[in-house]
Order: sequence, then structure tokens, then C-alpha cells
Amino acid sequence: MTAALSYPPTRFNQACRCQPVDRPPVWIMRQAGRYLPLYQELRKQYSFIEVCRQPELAAKATLDAAAYLDTDAAIIFSDIMIPALGMGLGLDFVPGPKLDRPVREASDVKNLKLVEPATDLPFVLEAIRQTRAGLPAEKSLIGFVGAPLTMCGYLIEGGPTKSWTFFKEMLYGNPVLFEQLIESVTESIIRHAKAQIEAGCDAIQIFDSNAGQVAPRELKTFAFRYAQKAIEALKPLGVPVIYFARDIGAHFESAAELGADVLGVDWSVSLSSVHRRVGKEIALMGNLDPSILFTPTAEVEKRTREILDEARDIPGFIFNLGHGILPKTPPENAVALVKTVQTYRPS
Repeated sequence: MTAALSYPPTRFNQACRCQPVDRPPVWIMRQAGRYLPLYQELRKQYSFIEVCRQPELAAKATLDAAAYLDTDAAIIFSDIMIPALGMGLGLDFVPGPKLDRPVREASDVKNLKLVEPATDLPFVLEAIRQTRAGLPAEKSLIGFVGAPLTMCGYLIEGGPTKSWTFFKEMLYGNPVLFEQLIESVTESIIRHAKAQIEAGCDAIQIFDSNAGQVAPRELKTFAFRYAQKAIEALKPLGVPVIYFARDIGAHFESAAELGADVLGVDWSVSLSSVHRRVGKEIALMGNLDPSILFTPTAEVEKRTREILDEARDIPGFIFNLGHGILPKTPPENAVALVKTVQTYRPS
């Protein structure tokens, strides 16, 4: 069994474990993204993948965002598709992830390599080490991976799409081949996540943005089953595991049984209803609609307080958006959101 690692407690980590905190912690998914002026300056000189592959640049992007927003946690600058490099695939971003070839045939699945993080993705691990060294001790550092089902979707399609046709064709029409693929992908995800934790991340988030794209049977058989396998493999390392799946509003009861310490909640469902339905002590994270950040600052502050009011009796609540922050978001509104959480006091 892998020995648990020891990290000092932070407000974020305590909330993840439903321990008492002085206020809800706050961070923002994609917080080092295109809306941020410091990141825009960086991207004038380097491509997205160059930032990912140069540890000092990835660390800078991570630390700049955490300092600018003053969030309780930083999330390492990377992408869920980076492990594809270790699987033997070519990868670029145009601007979204684009593989040099999709994985659709039995031979494609057979030829996939298992990721060896130390040799295949050393730049991610070094970025984590540099970020941890530059991050204040009271702030957590979150690592992340794509969930098995979501990773499979991108591998099969070769990049993002609105219809996910090839992905669903294999999932529904050739479940035997899909299971072979997801078994391999799950092992690579586990290896990558473990390496991030060992390099210095004191929490790990599993992004399952495709979970809501599939029928209930496949959601249970593939999305939840393999997410649970990854979660169970990571739990012995002793850091909180966050599971964030989009559009699973009817299935939070099942998601709560996967073993994650924290469930991310998108903006399509209320936090209080999810808390009532799961019926157990599990931390919840969310769930402001990112588009609200385009409204006047006073409205952002008002909507933020409304969510804080709603979540006041939820043990381990972590404030976040209901998905990633959008490009062209006014940075001052992101700062206003964070400050509203920091100064909030229940009435």
C-alpha cells in the first residue's frame, strides 16, 4: 500500500475534510486562464503548450493567478490532455487540445503506452515543485487529471467537439473495445495523479466534463465505475480528492458514493438540494455561473453572497464557479468575487 503523505493543514484542506474553518475557502477553476492580464502577457511570447512544458513558465502562471486573486488554493497550470504525450500521441493546442491522430481502432488502443510520469511528463512535476516552493504555506496546491471517461472522449475524437459522435459510437456500439481503452487510460491517469501528489500537490481534482454526455447506464458502467477506481487508488496517499462532473444533476446520490472527499457542483442545480440529497457529510464545491462575472460588480457580489447564504449550513463548503472562468471575464469581477467570500459573515 502507498504510504500517506504529510502536508500541513490549510483552510482549503480542512474544508475538504468537512473540518471547521473560519470562512469558506475560495478558488476559481481555470483561474490562470485567458482573462488574466499577466497570463495574456505571457502568451504573447509563448504558446499554450510551451507554457505547459516549461516548468518555470507553468509555475509563474500558477503563482501569478493565486497572488492576483488571493485565493485559498492554486491549481497547477496544465491541461487534462497532457498525459496523451506519455501515451505516445502528438498533442498541440489550436487553441483547444488537438491530437495528431485519434484512438478509434483496436490497434490504436493496443498501441497506447502507459504513462511514466517521471520520464514522460517531468515538466509537470518540476512545475509543481517550483510552484509549491513559491506558494505561501497557508495556500493549497491542487493537481488535476481528466476523469477516465472524459479522457477517452478526447482520445477518440482527437479533440473537443459538440457532438462527440465517434466517442459515443465506440461507447455504445463497441463497449468491449471501449472498456479496453478506459482500463488503460485509468491506469495512466492514476499514475499521473499520484506523481502530482508526490511532487507537492496537497489535493487532486478529477474533471469529468463528459459525464453528462452519456446515457444513465453508461454513466454508471463507465464514468462512475472508473472514476471510483481512480479515487480508490489515490485515497491512500492521504490528500483530498475532488470529483467534478458536469450535468449529472439526477445522479448526485451515486456520485457521492464514489469515495471522493469533495463533489463539485455546476450551476444547473442548487447546492442546498445536492446537500439534502446526498444525505451524508461530504464537502461540496461550487457553483456560481461563470457568466455572472460579466455583469456589474455589484451583481457579482450579490450573487456570490446568495450562494454563501445558501451554503452556510453545508459542512466543508468551498466556493467556486460552476465551471471554468470564461475568456474576456473582467478581472476586477473575479477579484470582487474572492473578496466577497473573504469578508462574508452570515447575517
